[in-house]
This record gives sequence, C-alpha cells and structure tokens, in this order.
Amino acid sequence: MNLEVAICSPVVREALHDSLLALEGIEPSLIAPGDLPDAALAADVLVLSGTNYSRELAQALESADRRCRWLLLLSAGYELLEQYGVSPSVRVANAGSVWSPVVAEHTMALLLALARRLPAAFAAQTRSRWDDTIRREMGALTASTLVIVGMGSIGGEVARRARAFGMTIIGVSRSGRSHADADRMYPVSELREALAQADFVVVALPLSSGTKGIIGAGELAACASHVSLVNVGRGPVVDSVALEQALKAGVILGAGLDVTDPEPLPADSALWQLPNVIITPHLGGAAPAQYYRRLTEHVTRNVSAIAAGTQIRDLVDTSGFAHPRSQGESR
Repeated sequence: MNLEVAICSPVVREALHDSLLALEGIEPSLIAPGDLPDAALAADVLVLSGTNYSRELAQALESADRRCRWLLLLSAGYELLEQYGVSPSVRVANAGSVWSPVVAEHTMALLLALARRLPAAFAAQTRSRWDDTIRREMGALTASTLVIVGMGSIGGEVARRARAFGMTIIGVSRSGRSHADADRMYPVSELREALAQADFVVVALPLSSGTKGIIGAGELAACASHVSLVNVGRGPVVDSVALEQALKAGVILGAGLDVTDPEPLPADSALWQLPNVIITPHLGGAAPAQYYRRLTEHVTRNVSAIAAGTQIRDLVDTSGFAHPRSQGESR
C-alpha cells in the first residue's frame, strides 16, 4: 500500500511535493492549514509547521478512524504540540538539524557584536565620530567561558562554533549528562552554579511549562557583572522584567535578543532604548532561498525512512506532552 503524505507548508510547497512524488510508493498532496484535521484521517504522514498545530488537529489524531501515525514538522519549535497534546500512538520529528546551523551563526554574530562593542561603534558612526574610547570597553570571546543553557541541536552547533573561537564550553541540560561538545555539563538543578562561571551566556531552550522564566532575577544575579546574555530560544524562557532591571542596574553587562516576551516587542518597551542591548526580530532561522533545499532534503529523507521502516532524524520525545483527552476532561 502506498504511503499517503499530506503537505501543509508556507514554504517550498512545490519542491516538497515534487521531491516526494519522485519516491516510489509515496503519494503526496498539498493541503491548507484548515484541512489538517481531515487529513489526519486520510494520510499516513502530515508535514506541517509547528505553528499550524491546533486543538482540532490534536483531537483528530485521537480519533479511532485516523490514519496518521507521523507528524513531520518543518520547524524546530513544537510548543503548540506540547500545549494541545499529541496522541501517544503518533510519532513526531522536527527540523531542528535543518535550522540549527543558521541559528548558531546568528548566535555567534550576537556574541561577537556584544564582545567587540559594535553597538557603540555603530552609534559613533551615526554621529560621524571616530570614538577610540570604545577600545577601553572592548571584550573578547577567546579565552572566555560560554555557558549554553539548552544543549539540544542549536546548543551543540553553537558550542562547536564557539570552541573555534577559543572558548571554554559549559553546558546545562535537564539531566546534565556529558556532551561531546562541552567541556563540562551541569543539570538544570545546578543552573546558578554554572552561570556563576560564565563570561557569556547563550539561552537555547524551547518553551515549555518547565522552562518558562527559568532565567529570572536569581539566575541573573548569579552571573558576574561583565556577563553578556544571548537568547535565541524563546522569549518567555527569560523573565523580561528581571532582564530589564538587571541590564539597567548593571547586574549583567549586555544582552542580545533574537526572541522577546512578548513578541513582537512593543514599541514602548524600555529594552529598545538600552544601549547595552541588541534586538533582532526573530531572525535566527532566516536564511537565503537556496538554504531551503536542506528542508526539502530533510523531509524527503525522513519520509523515505518511514516507508522503509528505518531510523528517523530529529525525533521528538513527546512523553511529557499533555494528553489531548485529559485536556478535554479538565476543561
């Protein structure tokens, strides 16, 4: 029997369709977001962005009539899946390995800009001023310690790039198990101890009930005053009020924020005006058009693996997600 694959994608729709159509025994179709619940009943595999997941789709995946047994996400994030729940009999893979390299590049750009005081240099440039006093504030990545909070695919990619700059890598994960790309690892229960050793901090955590606000006033206070923090995970992982206060009070030196809370960041937020903050509008995953070939290849490879019964890349552990039925019973 052929494998039915329904594709709901805002990008590379035709490329995905044509790539899957070329596989023997695969029947792809293009659908709209509103068609996803019905497609769960008719297709073996749904290809979709994590932002297109909904309560209705979660309920459809609970139906005894549903055919779908795989969700292949085009995104790295899967917050809505955790929020609405996924049937235990449905397996999920994301596209973390696709987007992690370019997010890591953006992370390094923010780290370098903060260390080398580029905001101050840009400000002087707008005034046509040769301000060599900036050199007195200059920092460096080399021979410094980077604490990465969240050693998933993004954290690993950041670690490998940071090591090339001569940085010592300390990783923080839920378990604290050893990691090939970290010099030392700490469990999240010892987060403050890890932060106390940092010169720079990168936050690369997904948003969940367990990670929301995990970087708060106490965690920022555990950092040395020369620390700069970069958040490329999700905005609410860092307590925005505590961060603003810490930056104003000199508790930490600076911040590079590709994600904020809320997002988009309101025009009246004080963070826009702070000279020690760099804000980019969630550009970490932005890439040139040719980069999207990686996404098509990733999905095609995973669909081939499903058809062959072989190993899938970027499997997501959904064991801690809400269960759709229990959600319905609690409302």
